[in-house]
Amino acid sequence: DGRQFVEMPPEARTALRAEILDFQTALHSIISALAERKFTVAADIAEKQMGISAMGRHRNAPPNARPGMFMPNDMHSIARSMHAASSEFAKVAGSGDTTKALGALQAVTAACVACHSGFRAQ
Repeated sequence: DGRQFVEMPPEARTALRAEILDFQTALHSIISALAERKFTVAADIAEKQMGISAMGRHRNAPPNARPGMFMPNDMHSIARSMHAASSEFAKVAGSGDTTKALGALQAVTAACVACHSGFRAQ
């Protein structure tokens, strides 16, 4: 496995895994909403669960349970780009244009692929 191992306390790793699973569930819900042409629903999920609005969910956790404190700069950068891309998708999806929405969603999934391809916490 050539991915960079990111060492973090068990509490931070548990929080990170839960957050990633939440993002995966949100992506599934977004794709389902797009398939049903529910653009406003897809946009709302993207912004609230993955976008800029979703950043900082661990800010009140003890330091050993804050994954961001242990992420290398490159991993952190990818995470921020995923949040920004999700917010951009939310704006684009609100237009109701399937082609543009799918194009914007590619930036979100590209961040997911980049992070999972480059880093691991276990």
